[in-house]
Amino acid sequence: MPSLQSEHKEWAKTWGPHIDLFLRIQRNFPGTAAPDAAPDAKTQAPPYLHYAIHPVPTTIYTTQMAAPPSLLPFVLNADNFPHHTGTYPTHHPETNEHYTPFHVAAADHAAKLYPVGLLRPAVLIALVVEEGAEGPYEFVRDPKTQDIECVAFTAAVLAQGHEAMNAAIAATAARWKQAGKFPEALDGALSLYLTPALAADGFLKGWRNELYAIYASPKSAALTNAPRAPFGNLVFGCERAACAVFGFATFGVHMTAYEGEGQDMKIWVPRRSPTKATWPGMLDNSVAGGIEMGYTPFNTIVKECDEEASLPADFVKKRLRNAGVTTYFYITSAGFLQPEIEYIYDLPLPPRDSAEYVLPRPHDDEVESFELKTVPETIAALQAGEFKPNCGLILVDFLMRHGLVTPETEQNYLEISWHMHRRIGVGCPA
Repeated sequence: MPSLQSEHKEWAKTWGPHIDLFLRIQRNFPGTAAPDAAPDAKTQAPPYLHYAIHPVPTTIYTTQMAAPPSLLPFVLNADNFPHHTGTYPTHHPETNEHYTPFHVAAADHAAKLYPVGLLRPAVLIALVVEEGAEGPYEFVRDPKTQDIECVAFTAAVLAQGHEAMNAAIAATAARWKQAGKFPEALDGALSLYLTPALAADGFLKGWRNELYAIYASPKSAALTNAPRAPFGNLVFGCERAACAVFGFATFGVHMTAYEGEGQDMKIWVPRRSPTKATWPGMLDNSVAGGIEMGYTPFNTIVKECDEEASLPADFVKKRLRNAGVTTYFYITSAGFLQPEIEYIYDLPLPPRDSAEYVLPRPHDDEVESFELKTVPETIAALQAGEFKPNCGLILVDFLMRHGLVTPETEQNYLEISWHMHRRIGVGCPA
């Protein structure tokens, strides 16, 4: 004789799929009554599902609209490194490629602090072969296996401070540039967009001569005398294009300029110059740029607004709104790691007939044009793959913050939020 538990499972298997439909019907037609007779567990539908499986007016079904396509895939274009456990990712969860932590001081590894970067096997080998025991790096080995557990600066370099660390990283990157090593490091997709001049360079194809700030844990042995202040855990700088080689985090600012509110909102969308080193010709956020060492996020966004969109500093400072931060972890198709943090800003423009109105227009050679798009037009461009990947993520963040994408319209709302605010496992400002 079957048990009550087995009958319940069979009933659930038979009628479970209909429950959601009936509940939707009942919400739209609250007067729908349910008969009282008890069903047979095997053959008869539960009485409260009677109207869900019997003929009902067609208009009931027309009240349910198909959900719009999820925006999650466009967020995953930027946050495409699988989530990891532990302080930092020790390996790729799918390919199992091992990552060696790069610390400022060897003591930081012993203290189980998060590293400043993550080295792929090929990069680690290049450091060991080229630098050896006489170079600026210390290779900490497991006493039993002799495997390298981490890489750090030597005590001699640490004693000389920031400038010595800057010089060590700069010398390594310059030597690799000269030798043509790791040409695909900047972005695995970049080779699809290279100009002949960039392809002839032969190295990290977007070499910029710009330094990015690299940050250590505030508890690092190298920061024992450093004051606790915003960005006070900066330890050295690295050429922007080389950051992905070392697995260092990079930092930027993204601003969305818009007119109107709600369903009447329109967004200013630029198209990147066809001569840009990365993602030429693709759509972007209204203004965006990397944060060079020595600049704050606010200083950077004000500067970029002038350089990219001809928006005067006084105008921007008066209207700019700090909207938080997004964090995501990008891995190139070639396997290089690019954890990124973006500081987010909104810029609501005044009415067109206002004396204060300023029209965004290209100023330097990084932007080809600006176009004012409705929200549906902007989303359509995103779904068509026209946006630079991380700019698509920032756009989704903007739409969510302004109530244009909601839990009722986006089936993956929570998962999207998690992918835009994740732990990256390497040094960042504190």
